[in-house]
Amino acid sequence: MKNLRGILLLLCTSSIVFAAEDPRFEQGARFEALGKYENALGEYRSILASDPHNADAFYAAGSVRLKMKDYKGAIANFQLAYKYAPKMAAAYEGAASAYEKLGDKKSAAAERAKIGGKSESPKAEVKAEAPKAEKSAAKSDSKFSYSSAAFLKAKQAFNAKEYKTACSAAREVLLQEPGNPGAYYFAGAGRYELGEMDKAEYNLKRAFDYPELGYNAHYYLSLIYRKQGKKKEELAELEAYVRLSKNETAIASAKNRIAELSGAEPKAPEAKPAEVKPAEVKPVEEKPVETVESKPVEAPKPVVQKKQTNPTMDLANDAYRQGDYASALAQYQALQKKSRDENTKAYLLFQIGNVYRCRRDFRSAVAKYREAVEYYPNSEWANEAQRAWEDAVWQEKNANALPRR
Repeated sequence: MKNLRGILLLLCTSSIVFAAEDPRFEQGARFEALGKYENALGEYRSILASDPHNADAFYAAGSVRLKMKDYKGAIANFQLAYKYAPKMAAAYEGAASAYEKLGDKKSAAAERAKIGGKSESPKAEVKAEAPKAEKSAAKSDSKFSYSSAAFLKAKQAFNAKEYKTACSAAREVLLQEPGNPGAYYFAGAGRYELGEMDKAEYNLKRAFDYPELGYNAHYYLSLIYRKQGKKKEELAELEAYVRLSKNETAIASAKNRIAELSGAEPKAPEAKPAEVKPAEVKPVEEKPVETVESKPVEAPKPVVQKKQTNPTMDLANDAYRQGDYASALAQYQALQKKSRDENTKAYLLFQIGNVYRCRRDFRSAVAKYREAVEYYPNSEWANEAQRAWEDAVWQEKNANALPRR
């Protein structure tokens, strides 16, 4: 049971990193990371078809359109995002950035003026390890808590470089408070330190509103894009960081990198990013933890597995997470035949359905979700399967309108 609960991170490639999120967000984020922007938009459209006021989906779509240079479309999406979530400061900033790309500085300033104090960084930059910053940075009118036991555990674990523990604790926060930007921050920073760049990017994009360190998410994102060779994205994140940060040393380093990306001479002798450490960020050139996902994500790579007589849940989940659906499906099916525990059987049916859904075989996905719901109604996976079932039915009916891989 304990292991199965831990597998929540793997729903639709880690259940959008956290089980509290719709799996289509994770699929969209993966498409976006691979540069498959139309596919990503298809995922967000499918969310909005059933939930037309979903601010997160509008924000995600706006971010994709910004990368596509569809600036007017991005503005429309960002404005819809903050229409349904007025405190989503990142959406106002996104609209402002899109106006700037169009050369409309007046409208950009107007968008930022709507934010008020929501996205402003603290007057003095505070290090992540300073416990007293929690009180001064957190705002009394915030709907999120930054002092719960789970949140403090995530923060302390990150500061102690226990990144897996930090990610796990952040997940617990999000289960209690969906959308908590502080939890997304420590999850994203933790994922970065673990070398899981696609998951780090997803989380960090949702961390901008964290009062204490949200601005620092821009710096982490710039590091991710630098590793991936995405110069335009790196430049945009560095510019955002310079606007929001108060760390003069880090700003100087960021400006040098901006000058380098822009083809201009830096104002001061250039220092390697590794030599300048912002208060809460690892240096650019520091070697990341060597993991399967520590390299830039260009395309899902098949899992290289050693010959094994008996499939295991870990191998099946690894194959699924990395997009090797044929291998994952074969192993889940083999495990399904051998398993005697009802909760495990329900989980395996659910994952088999997820594999079919990711492969756009919606009819087969529906059949497996239905089995999980009807055969194991008391399982902890029944509700997840019911939700996925309804989604797969919608996608089957609208398959021709959805982008394909």
